[in-house]
Amino acid sequence: MLTQLDDWLVGGPPCGMVVSANPAARTALLARWALSIVERKSAEVIFVPVSPCLGTAVERDVLKLLFGLFRSSETAVFSRPRSPEELMLSIRMALRGVDSVSSVPDEECPQLLVIVDGIERAADGWPHRRMPFLGEAYDGAHILVSTSPEDSSARGLGLHERLAWSREKTSVFLIASESESPEGTAQAQRTVERAGDVAPSSVRFFDALGTVLAPVSNDDLVSALGLDTTEVEAFKDGPHAAQRLVLLSDDGKFSFRDDATRAGWTMETNKVASIEDALIVRGLAALTRGAISPEAWPSYLVEYLGAHMKRRSVSIFDLLTLVSPEWLRIWMSHPGGLVGFTTDARRARYAAEDALIEACRPERAAAAAQERATLLCVVVRCALVEASLFAKEGGIEEVDYRTAPYVEPTVDVTKPTGAMRERAEALVTFASLLTGSEQQLVRGWATDACAGLDEIVPRPIPYVATDPSSADPERTRRIRAGATYDEVDGYLSRDMVIRPTDLSPDEAWRLAESREGESRMVSFAGILPDLPEDMREKAVREVMSAYWAHGDRLALRVLSACAPWMALPDAAMVMCNELGNDWTGDLPGMLVGFGSLTELSPLLLRLGGAAAIVGVARAIAEVGQWLP
Repeated sequence: MLTQLDDWLVGGPPCGMVVSANPAARTALLARWALSIVERKSAEVIFVPVSPCLGTAVERDVLKLLFGLFRSSETAVFSRPRSPEELMLSIRMALRGVDSVSSVPDEECPQLLVIVDGIERAADGWPHRRMPFLGEAYDGAHILVSTSPEDSSARGLGLHERLAWSREKTSVFLIASESESPEGTAQAQRTVERAGDVAPSSVRFFDALGTVLAPVSNDDLVSALGLDTTEVEAFKDGPHAAQRLVLLSDDGKFSFRDDATRAGWTMETNKVASIEDALIVRGLAALTRGAISPEAWPSYLVEYLGAHMKRRSVSIFDLLTLVSPEWLRIWMSHPGGLVGFTTDARRARYAAEDALIEACRPERAAAAAQERATLLCVVVRCALVEASLFAKEGGIEEVDYRTAPYVEPTVDVTKPTGAMRERAEALVTFASLLTGSEQQLVRGWATDACAGLDEIVPRPIPYVATDPSSADPERTRRIRAGATYDEVDGYLSRDMVIRPTDLSPDEAWRLAESREGESRMVSFAGILPDLPEDMREKAVREVMSAYWAHGDRLALRVLSACAPWMALPDAAMVMCNELGNDWTGDLPGMLVGFGSLTELSPLLLRLGGAAAIVGVARAIAEVGQWLP
């Protein structure tokens, strides 16, 4: 097997997967091979074990460890990542520019080997296709993950799909099981046998250790897991055989001695789900009542409540309680608060996005308009909160990212976001899209936001013009003559896609089909109102395909103008992908301008009607009051 791995590293595809039912033997083999690579100076090696016993089973912990293990951050996208997404983007950039993180074997031919061992122990749903941070290895980079065999009866995406790895470009190494009982299974069996020696008063202690996602302190076992101090003391005073199952670290945290021991105990007791449910109830109740001061919250509960909620698939609105002023104050009182809070906010956003896509399915579309509007508001609220905190942190402008080492970012929540005018413009724009009592409601929020500012006018909204007078014979002549890419903007008048009404439908269709990139998008967008239903659906698909292939800021404006004719799943996909992307990540840009909420408002109307506009306006106003 070592020879096969060597051959893969020299001439194989960039991605590899080691599959074995014997985790202990698998880890030993990979560790031995990684050490040999280092000794031979064949590549820079980064070895990341995935294990709740080590505190590396939750995505946030793995990302921070992986980012911190790179040799330098000289070309990192972010030297102070503020969220799991920024950690992922920096890791992906390092895998694209190997020379920035490796000089092995030499500067002329740097090589990087990343090993992620035991990915089946990932605790909170990663890896996932939404952000495949291990999915793009460029020249000089190789990625190897190890896992147990997948259960053929399990539902959901397989590991290849979750990693966004094509099977054709992935080498798979199968380690056959030994004829005798593998070490891990034998250890698990011994653990179960030893359970008979554990006093009943210590059983809950072991159950708690089998549930936690990282090593846990004595105080956290009591305050977060609900153990009585006598139950912890019973373990300490218990038989030596039972104590040998547990490690106590130098900083006073307990964990099972290894993953096989942990698996053996939890396999026998099967109490993990009920303990997690109780932990979640305990945490949410304390948060709702405000009974504990931010500084006094148990560290484990702060860091892992969101992960346990994700594992137990709690409701979106339970997750949304972690996107609140109270939870932010708690996180800001603990180390790593900004990354921790944004991780919880992303969990709520992703859950809402998944539910939104589901609510757009054809069989549910007619009855789910209000549900879609509600889910859109959750997505927008989470995005606004994250962007507001980033605006207040501002550390990315203050640090030389080429040389600065990684430090945990902090945020001053009293610092202004600098988006007062943009917030007012967004609210005024949304009010202009409504009528009646809904307009009056949003106008009230807009009036409050405009206080002390110069005149605010609504932003233009992308749309396809229907006025035949917009036809331009000279433009038509140029189009027929084969207008160049640089002349595409002739189709655009501010935020209006002009219909070529002086072209026949067949001529306009042939013209659109002959175009490429954004010219193709604009051509198909312009003829949408004149097409029969079956051709219109095809034209929208053409616009969507051109956008995903060639899209930029101008293209997104054109796409937004097509929203009235867009399929609901497509509209939801665009909204979820573009809100807070590269050009709308800052708060002012998220509110107004290219790819902003105002520019995407036709998509909001398509997905949730006036209710979505009102709900998003409410989110803008409320987040503005919370994080001005």
